[in-house]
Amino acid sequence: MCLECAASLREELELRIEETKSECETYAKCLEELGVAEGEEAETRKLEAELGAELEKAVELRDELDELRRERLELEAEAADLDARESAYWDDFNDFKLALERHVDERDSLVVSVEQTGRQLERLRRTNVFNDAFHIWFDGPFGTVNGFRLGRLSNVAVEWDEINAAWGMACLLLSTMANAVKLQFSRYALKPMGSFSKVVDGKGNAYELYGPVNILSSHKYDRAMAGFLQCLDEFGAFANEQDVANGVNPPFELPYKIDGDKIDGRKIGFPFNRYERWTAALKIMLTDLKTCLAWLSNQQRG
Repeated sequence: MCLECAASLREELELRIEETKSECETYAKCLEELGVAEGEEAETRKLEAELGAELEKAVELRDELDELRRERLELEAEAADLDARESAYWDDFNDFKLALERHVDERDSLVVSVEQTGRQLERLRRTNVFNDAFHIWFDGPFGTVNGFRLGRLSNVAVEWDEINAAWGMACLLLSTMANAVKLQFSRYALKPMGSFSKVVDGKGNAYELYGPVNILSSHKYDRAMAGFLQCLDEFGAFANEQDVANGVNPPFELPYKIDGDKIDGRKIGFPFNRYERWTAALKIMLTDLKTCLAWLSNQQRG
């Protein structure tokens, strides 16, 4: 190749080299620009992802806010209901307080009434109806029931009406006492009929506990008095059994022992003209009856 051709070739090659360098620089700039664009796109995608996440959070927060608003409305409704209930409570409380004050006043009044009634009851307990209705006492050699003498003496001819009345009172008292303790006599039954009382045996035979008495009727009168004695003895035995069962020491005992138609060894039969022993027997019989009455009164007070 000639020098001129070589020089021309060289110039062309140098030109191409320059062009190539320029292209390379251009390509480098493009590549650089492309790198920047890719970085911006990645940043954009990152930002978009973050924005999406924030939007999701915003939706969640809005839902949470809506829930809180609903809860607030519910709480406000509950608060209003509680206010209404509280108001109703205080209304009821005030009504109850007024009613309680009235009841307290009524209770205090009842307490006073109960105390007064208790005092009256205590006074009534100390006052036994039997003691008031049947007063057994003594008038010299005579035993008396409500002032009626039971018996007579040779020098004191007590009328039969008075004796009959005394027997009627004694018969009514013993019969009432037996009923009070639900005691049923086993051998005889008492028939209190005022001044014409009777005593009936287990066979239904009635014996008059009243006079006047003569020789023909004296045996019936004696049976009637003996029957009364048996009933009185049964009551005494009943009182003794009750005391023993209740652990009372000493238990009840009749002051004068009864044995058949005798009391303290004294026969109670009608003596006609020998009245002193008969009247003495009737007197201690009334003592036994009064002692039984005292026992019953004590039971009723207990």
